[in-house]
Amino acid sequence: MPLNRGKPTFLVDAMLGNIAKKLRLLGYDSYYSSNVSDDEVIFKAKKEGRILITKDEQLAKSAERNKIPTIQIDKNDEVNQLVQIFQNQGLPKFVLDTNTTRCTLCNGQLYSINKDKIMSKVPKGVIENTENFWECDTCNKIYWEGTHIDRLQKFVVELNEKL
Repeated sequence: MPLNRGKPTFLVDAMLGNIAKKLRLLGYDSYYSSNVSDDEVIFKAKKEGRILITKDEQLAKSAERNKIPTIQIDKNDEVNQLVQIFQNQGLPKFVLDTNTTRCTLCNGQLYSINKDKIMSKVPKGVIENTENFWECDTCNKIYWEGTHIDRLQKFVVELNEKL
Protein backbone atom coordinates (compact mmCIF):
# COMPACT_ATOMS: atom_id res chain seq x y z
CA MET A 1 0.00 0.00 0.00
CA PRO A 2 1.32 3.47 -0.85
CA LEU A 3 2.30 5.76 1.97
CA ASN A 4 0.86 9.25 2.43
CA ARG A 5 4.18 10.67 1.12
CA GLY A 6 4.34 13.58 3.57
CA LYS A 7 0.98 15.04 2.54
CA PRO A 8 -1.19 16.70 5.17
CA THR A 9 -4.11 14.70 6.49
CA PHE A 10 -7.48 16.32 6.96
CA LEU A 11 -10.62 15.95 9.02
CA VAL A 12 -13.52 17.45 7.08
CA ASP A 13 -16.64 18.41 9.02
CA ALA A 14 -20.17 17.30 8.14
CA MET A 15 -20.98 20.45 6.14
CA LEU A 16 -18.27 19.73 3.54
CA GLY A 17 -18.78 16.14 2.38
CA ASN A 18 -18.17 16.96 -1.30
CA ILE A 19 -14.87 18.61 -0.37
CA ALA A 20 -13.81 15.41 1.43
CA LYS A 21 -14.57 13.40 -1.74
CA LYS A 22 -12.61 15.80 -3.94
CA LEU A 23 -9.62 15.79 -1.56
CA ARG A 24 -9.68 11.98 -1.62
CA LEU A 25 -9.75 11.97 -5.43
CA LEU A 26 -6.72 14.25 -5.33
CA GLY A 27 -4.91 11.76 -3.07
CA TYR A 28 -5.35 13.38 0.36
CA ASP A 29 -6.24 11.31 3.41
CA SER A 30 -9.48 13.03 4.43
CA TYR A 31 -11.59 11.66 7.25
CA TYR A 32 -15.26 12.54 6.96
CA SER A 33 -18.38 11.50 8.80
CA SER A 34 -21.76 13.19 8.68
CA ASN A 35 -22.75 12.06 12.16
CA VAL A 36 -19.88 12.93 14.49
CA SER A 37 -20.29 15.40 17.34
CA ASP A 38 -18.07 18.47 17.62
CA ASP A 39 -16.35 16.94 20.67
CA GLU A 40 -15.57 13.79 18.67
CA VAL A 41 -14.24 15.90 15.78
CA ILE A 42 -11.90 17.75 18.15
CA PHE A 43 -10.75 14.51 19.81
CA LYS A 44 -10.09 12.69 16.51
CA ALA A 45 -8.31 15.65 14.88
CA LYS A 46 -6.06 16.09 17.90
CA LYS A 47 -5.37 12.37 18.37
CA GLU A 48 -4.55 11.77 14.69
CA GLY A 49 -2.80 15.08 14.00
CA ARG A 50 -5.31 16.05 11.31
CA ILE A 51 -6.00 19.53 9.99
CA LEU A 52 -9.63 20.42 10.58
CA ILE A 53 -11.56 21.83 7.61
CA THR A 54 -14.82 23.46 8.63
CA LYS A 55 -17.31 26.19 7.84
CA ASP A 56 -18.52 26.16 11.47
CA GLU A 57 -17.10 29.20 13.25
CA GLN A 58 -17.77 27.79 16.72
CA LEU A 59 -16.06 24.47 15.87
CA ALA A 60 -13.09 26.36 14.39
CA LYS A 61 -12.68 28.39 17.60
CA SER A 62 -12.90 25.23 19.72
CA ALA A 63 -10.27 23.54 17.55
CA GLU A 64 -7.95 26.53 17.83
CA ARG A 65 -8.34 26.51 21.64
CA ASN A 66 -7.25 22.86 21.48
CA LYS A 67 -4.24 23.77 19.29
CA ILE A 68 -5.63 21.90 16.29
CA PRO A 69 -4.61 23.36 12.92
CA THR A 70 -7.80 24.60 11.29
CA ILE A 71 -8.88 25.90 7.92
CA GLN A 72 -12.12 27.82 8.31
CA ILE A 73 -13.79 27.82 4.92
CA ASP A 74 -15.47 31.09 4.00
CA LYS A 75 -16.15 30.38 0.33
CA ASN A 76 -19.41 28.90 -0.95
CA ASP A 77 -18.45 27.07 -4.14
CA GLU A 78 -16.30 23.93 -4.25
CA VAL A 79 -13.65 25.32 -6.57
CA ASN A 80 -12.90 28.28 -4.32
CA GLN A 81 -13.13 26.13 -1.18
CA LEU A 82 -10.46 23.78 -2.53
CA VAL A 83 -8.33 26.71 -3.66
CA GLN A 84 -8.62 28.14 -0.13
CA ILE A 85 -7.43 24.81 1.35
CA PHE A 86 -4.51 24.46 -1.05
CA GLN A 87 -3.40 28.07 -0.59
CA ASN A 88 -3.69 27.78 3.19
CA GLN A 89 -1.43 24.74 3.20
CA GLY A 90 0.93 25.94 0.47
CA LEU A 91 0.19 22.79 -1.53
CA PRO A 92 1.30 22.33 -5.14
CA LYS A 93 -1.11 22.49 -8.05
CA PHE A 94 -3.87 19.94 -8.18
CA VAL A 95 -3.05 16.59 -9.80
CA LEU A 96 -5.44 13.76 -10.52
CA ASP A 97 -3.30 10.62 -10.25
CA THR A 98 -4.81 7.14 -10.06
CA ASN A 99 -1.72 6.00 -8.14
CA THR A 100 -2.57 8.25 -5.18
CA THR A 101 -6.36 8.61 -5.40
CA ARG A 102 -8.24 7.42 -2.33
CA CYS A 103 -11.68 5.81 -2.07
CA THR A 104 -14.37 8.49 -2.21
CA LEU A 105 -16.64 6.42 0.04
CA CYS A 106 -14.41 5.37 2.93
CA ASN A 107 -11.01 7.10 2.42
CA GLY A 108 -9.28 3.74 1.95
CA GLN A 109 -6.29 3.37 -0.34
CA LEU A 110 -6.76 2.08 -3.86
CA TYR A 111 -4.60 -0.55 -5.48
CA SER A 112 -4.48 -1.79 -9.04
CA ILE A 113 -6.27 -5.07 -9.60
CA ASN A 114 -6.37 -7.45 -12.55
CA LYS A 115 -9.75 -7.37 -14.25
CA ASP A 116 -9.94 -11.17 -14.17
CA LYS A 117 -10.36 -10.92 -10.39
CA ILE A 118 -13.31 -8.50 -10.47
CA MET A 119 -15.30 -9.60 -13.53
CA SER A 120 -18.36 -10.52 -11.45
CA LYS A 121 -18.31 -7.15 -9.65
CA VAL A 122 -18.36 -4.87 -12.71
CA PRO A 123 -20.89 -4.51 -15.57
CA LYS A 124 -20.02 -6.60 -18.63
CA GLY A 125 -19.76 -3.54 -20.92
CA VAL A 126 -17.20 -1.97 -18.59
CA ILE A 127 -15.13 -5.16 -18.50
CA GLU A 128 -15.14 -5.32 -22.32
CA ASN A 129 -14.12 -1.67 -22.79
CA THR A 130 -11.78 -1.00 -19.88
CA GLU A 131 -8.32 -2.29 -19.02
CA ASN A 132 -7.39 -0.59 -15.73
CA PHE A 133 -9.22 -1.20 -12.47
CA TRP A 134 -8.58 -0.30 -8.84
CA GLU A 135 -10.05 -1.71 -5.65
CA CYS A 136 -10.35 -0.07 -2.25
CA ASP A 137 -8.33 -1.88 0.42
CA THR A 138 -11.01 -1.11 3.02
CA CYS A 139 -14.51 -1.33 1.51
CA ASN A 140 -13.60 -3.23 -1.72
CA LYS A 141 -15.34 -0.73 -4.01
CA ILE A 142 -14.12 -1.11 -7.59
CA TYR A 143 -13.03 1.92 -9.63
CA TRP A 144 -12.20 2.37 -13.30
CA GLU A 145 -11.55 5.26 -15.64
CA GLY A 146 -14.94 6.06 -17.13
CA THR A 147 -16.36 9.18 -18.70
CA HIS A 148 -16.37 10.88 -15.29
CA ILE A 149 -12.56 11.18 -15.56
CA ASP A 150 -12.94 13.77 -18.33
CA ARG A 151 -15.19 15.88 -16.06
CA LEU A 152 -12.73 15.52 -13.19
CA GLN A 153 -9.81 16.54 -15.41
CA LYS A 154 -11.72 19.69 -16.46
CA PHE A 155 -12.46 20.40 -12.78
CA VAL A 156 -8.75 20.06 -11.95
CA VAL A 157 -7.82 22.43 -14.80
CA GLU A 158 -10.30 24.99 -13.43
CA LEU A 159 -8.82 24.64 -9.95
CA ASN A 160 -5.26 25.08 -11.20
CA GLU A 161 -6.22 28.22 -13.12
CA LYS A 162 -7.24 29.80 -9.80
CA LEU A 163 -4.00 28.98 -8.01
